[in-house]
Amino acid sequence: MKRRNFVKTASGLLLSGGALSQGVCAQDLYMPDESCAPTVRLTAGPYYTLDSMRRSDIREDRAGVPFRLTFMVKDDYHCTPIEGAVVDVWHSDANGLYSGVLNEFFDHQTLRLSGQQVDTRDRPSFLRGHQVSDSEGKAEFMTIYPGWYSGRLAHIHVRALFPGAQQWSAFVTQLFLPAEFDSYVYSEAPYRERGLNPMTLERDLVLRGDAQAQNKLTIQVDRTANGLHGQMVLAI
Repeated sequence: MKRRNFVKTASGLLLSGGALSQGVCAQDLYMPDESCAPTVRLTAGPYYTLDSMRRSDIREDRAGVPFRLTFMVKDDYHCTPIEGAVVDVWHSDANGLYSGVLNEFFDHQTLRLSGQQVDTRDRPSFLRGHQVSDSEGKAEFMTIYPGWYSGRLAHIHVRALFPGAQQWSAFVTQLFLPAEFDSYVYSEAPYRERGLNPMTLERDLVLRGDAQAQNKLTIQVDRTANGLHGQMVLAI
């Protein structure tokens, strides 16, 4: 039962003498599962592009620390896996560049556009791709740990769409990385020339100091023999 239908039904029962008096047991009422609390939404940002390729390995020629990314897509109402959801991922490379766009950069001090631009429209697809969730709600990608660019903490963009749903209803957010892995990754080639990201949570142009949102949107990351593995539940 969808939320709006539940609310309508429950309200009607209460107005007519109480839910239990109408034969509805307490255990039939919706009890949310905290593990499936709706994933926080954030803006798609300016660099989303249409028609990404359906593929698992989105690296192409981009060098960086290997990062396997596993999503579990769930219905946030029933807390059940969603099969057939289209999960789209895009993020910047080790130098902070997105593929297929005119990259614009911010001045770190003023957080205003600096006028610096890098055009990657002739390379439209690196670090972009989509997968369709399986019967367990799983969609997995092979990528690299994202680099940072001025004005933002390092992040990964995600867009997910229910099977058969309209594009306008897509779920969109941005995911963040644990700070301790930033310290490790950005000391490695090819990231080390740029060093650690000087951006802070308080100055991030999207989060603007929202520690609660950052915490809820931080990917669980573990080291593996071949790099890093990140896991995240998308409750939509």
